Amino acid sequence: MAPRLKLSPSSPLTDAIEAWLVNLGAAKPSPATLAAYRRDVQGIASRLGALEDLGDLADLGLADLGRPALRAAFASWAGDHAAASVRRAHSAWSSLFDFLVADGILDGNPMAAVPKPKAPVVLPRSIRARDAVGRLLRVAAQPDPRSHQAWPARDLAVVATFCVTGIREAEAVGLDLGSVSGEPGARHLEVRGKGGKARPIPIDPVLDNVLSAYRQERGARFPKQDLDHPATPLFVDVRGRRMSVDQVRYLVERLYVRAGIRSQVPAGALVHALRHTFATAALEAGADVVELQELLGHASLETTRRYLSATGQGLRHVIQAHPSQAALRASVAGLSEHPEQPT
Repeated sequence: MAPRLKLSPSSPLTDAIEAWLVNLGAAKPSPATLAAYRRDVQGIASRLGALEDLGDLADLGLADLGRPALRAAFASWAGDHAAASVRRAHSAWSSLFDFLVADGILDGNPMAAVPKPKAPVVLPRSIRARDAVGRLLRVAAQPDPRSHQAWPARDLAVVATFCVTGIREAEAVGLDLGSVSGEPGARHLEVRGKGGKARPIPIDPVLDNVLSAYRQERGARFPKQDLDHPATPLFVDVRGRRMSVDQVRYLVERLYVRAGIRSQVPAGALVHALRHTFATAALEAGADVVELQELLGHASLETTRRYLSATGQGLRHVIQAHPSQAALRASVAGLSEHPEQPT
C-alpha cells in the first residue's frame, strides 16, 4: 500500500486530487463515481490553467486556486457543458476543498463564492390514472391471455412489491429469498440501494401472504431449486432464473397495457413511475417526510443537513397506512372469492 501523500498549502494540485480520491475510496463509492469526480476536477483544473496562463494540470498548485481563477474556470466550463455537469463539477470541487480544510491544509472552502446553476424543479412522475394501482394489481392476479407460460402468482408478487414498498427496479431484481426476514406479522425486506447501502422495509402481512403464495407455486414449478437457501433469487422468470431489469420492465409494461393505463404512465418512468406513485400517495395520506425518505433510500440534496432517524415502528405505520395496501387487500380478497380452476 502506497504511503499517504503529505500535503501542504504549496503542494501540487495533482497530489491533492490523489489524496482526496483515496479518502473518498474509504466510503466505497462505485468506480464510475470516482472516475466522474476525477474527470470533473481535472477538467476544471485544466481550464483554469489555460485561462490563467499557468500551464497544464501538472503545473498547478493549491496556491493557484484563488476565487477569481475558479470563477473564471467554471464560467468557461459552463459555456460548453450542461447545467447538470456544472453542478456535478461544483460538488466535486467542494468535496475536494472540504477534504483539504478538514486536514488543515487550507483555511477555507472557496466554492461558496463560485456560482452554480440551480437544480431544476422536477415534478414526481407518478401515475395519475384513477385507481391505477388497484387496476394494475387486479390484472396481475389474472393469467395474461397472450402468454403461453402465464404465472399470475409471480406477476402479482413482483408488482405488489413495487406498489407497496416503493423500491427501485434494480433493488427488486437484486432481492434474494434471504432478503425476507423476521417473524410473521413483523417481516421486512432487506434492500440494497445505491452504493450498496442496506435499508429494511417493513412488509405488511398481506404482501407477506402474496410472497408466500408465489413461493409455494414456485416450489411446485421448480422442485429442484433450494428455496431454503438465503442466496436463492427472490424473483425468477418462467425458466427459474433471476429476473433481469429488462424482464421486469416488460412485465410491468404489459400489465399497464392490460390495465388500460399505459397512456397515463409518464414518459421515461416505466417501472420508476410505481415508485413515484408510492411516494406521492404516501405523502397525500399524511406520511412523515423523514420516514418516507428512509423508506425510499433517498440521499439528501443538502449533504450537511441531518435527518432525524425514524423508528422501525414508524416505518411500519407508513407501509400499513399506504393506500396501495388497501388495493392489494381487495385484489387478494377477490382471488379467494373466485379462485382459478386448474387446467
